[in-house]
Amino acid sequence: MRKVSKINSRTLKILRRALKGFKPPKNLKVSEWADKYRELASESSAETGRWNTDRTPYLERIMNCISENHITEITLMFSAQTGKTEAILNTIGRYMHLDPCPIMVVQPTVDMAKAFSKDRIAPMIRVTKVLKDIVRDPRSRDSGNTVMQKIFPGGHITFVGANSPSSLASRPIRIVLSDEVDRFPESAGKEGDPLTLAEKRTTTFWNKKHVRVSTPTIKGNSKIEDLYNVSSKERWNLPCPSCGEFQPLEWDKVKWGENIEGIVMECETCGSLHTEKEWKSENQLNGKWIAEFPENPHKGFHLNELASPFRTWEDVRKDYLEAKGNPEKLKAWTNTSLGETWEEEIKDKIDYQALYDKRIPYPADLPNEVLILTAGVDVQDDRLEIEVVGWGLGERSYGIEYKKFYGNPAKDEVWEKLDGYLQKDFYYADGSHLNITNTCIDTGGHHTKKTYDFIAPRESKRVFGIKGRGGDGVPIINKPRKDKTNKIHLIPIGVNALKDLLFSRLKIESGPGTCYFPTNPDKNYDIKYFRSLTAEVKTFENGKIVWKQIRDRNEGIDLRDYATAAFTLLRVNLEKLSELRAKNNAGKIGRL
Repeated sequence: MRKVSKINSRTLKILRRALKGFKPPKNLKVSEWADKYRELASESSAETGRWNTDRTPYLERIMNCISENHITEITLMFSAQTGKTEAILNTIGRYMHLDPCPIMVVQPTVDMAKAFSKDRIAPMIRVTKVLKDIVRDPRSRDSGNTVMQKIFPGGHITFVGANSPSSLASRPIRIVLSDEVDRFPESAGKEGDPLTLAEKRTTTFWNKKHVRVSTPTIKGNSKIEDLYNVSSKERWNLPCPSCGEFQPLEWDKVKWGENIEGIVMECETCGSLHTEKEWKSENQLNGKWIAEFPENPHKGFHLNELASPFRTWEDVRKDYLEAKGNPEKLKAWTNTSLGETWEEEIKDKIDYQALYDKRIPYPADLPNEVLILTAGVDVQDDRLEIEVVGWGLGERSYGIEYKKFYGNPAKDEVWEKLDGYLQKDFYYADGSHLNITNTCIDTGGHHTKKTYDFIAPRESKRVFGIKGRGGDGVPIINKPRKDKTNKIHLIPIGVNALKDLLFSRLKIESGPGTCYFPTNPDKNYDIKYFRSLTAEVKTFENGKIVWKQIRDRNEGIDLRDYATAAFTLLRVNLEKLSELRAKNNAGKIGRL
């Protein structure tokens, strides 16, 4: 009996050891693990001692997203000096310690991968006890601890260069951490995109992770921006010290100079000016990430140096003043300080600042030259946008108002706001008025069914559904057709023809076809509108002439095109309308 008991005891010990490998990981998020265990080494960090997430609170949500099993893709489009590499290091430490698995760190080149391992990983392991305990001394025989690979119980870290196709296409990997992806080569040898090659190695893991990190480079040729643009698109926001409204820290709102003491940032809501200390000293812990597309499972984050605790606004301004006037230096500053892509100078690109500067004051809602009004409506995930355009002799166009109605377009409330606005009276200085005669609403994007439901009972009121058709030679207006549900008549519009017309008119200084815009602040024609209005260029790619988007937002173009399509649909005689206007029949005109 004693012998049996002894055997059972040994068996139990063996089983306990074996089952240790199957124990679920301790439920610590990456930020929690870092605050509890991570130590900063003097040779790789300006600040030594225990890691404190409160120092860079904007990293907390990012690191914790990486901890969530249901989140696979995480993209960080960050400026330099913001701690993005520390987020990678904390991720590595947490998984090594609590949830060991095969991990790959991809750097642009093999040499950079070696440097990352020596300069960042090795010091972290040396000073962080829980990591030092699981990685054997590299001097011991068969340690599994080399420059290009660190082996630990249950997993390993492999360091590879994006320029080495053989290292990107071998054993399975659960977590791929890709650093400085905008510096990756277009192809790893002849094997294709290195990021795709690396991430394919995670296919067999249900809880895989693809973490991509980089400062951006050139607009239109930036991998990290392309990834960010198809993500949740989150920006770090701080509350205004005066009104409490949350907003991102943006360079365009930073001011200094005459009558301003030091460097301040203007609140976009209340207009108050506050110093860096007032914005950041206490508010930084109250900051939050605000997503443009919160439901997107691919989480993307954008951050610039204005939020960094390691750089002052004075540092950023000094670098800007040194770079100003030198395109190459300004490009580097834009990438590394603002975390934004650089727009290369393109021929025939419209100068949005010049258009903004040419605005004129309107004496009322409508200049006297306006004879008729049309509108274009764009449907987004969280809002409806509309531009009302007035038309005068010679097809001169007048921006009347640009407006956003925030709300979920899947619900009725935001559509009710639009319906009321479409019936609005727009007044001349003499008290007479016009209403919107024709409206075109894009049906090809978001919430198509709800858009159809809104249009169907209003076609008799000249509210029409449109759908864009690309390609040269497509007329502005094409033959209407019934949509598949037979609810509305869809009108195909030639988007290339409309863009050609708009951009040719934006270049006209005066005379027929000139575009006018108001300085009146309540009409919302601010600098952001003009950046959006000029956000595309016509270029030649792959043997074809194409319109290429060069900025994030291009709703200004779309809305003006839709309003132009609405005007083209009318086939109106502006000379006759002018004669009616001269006879003080503006009210009648508004009902035509």
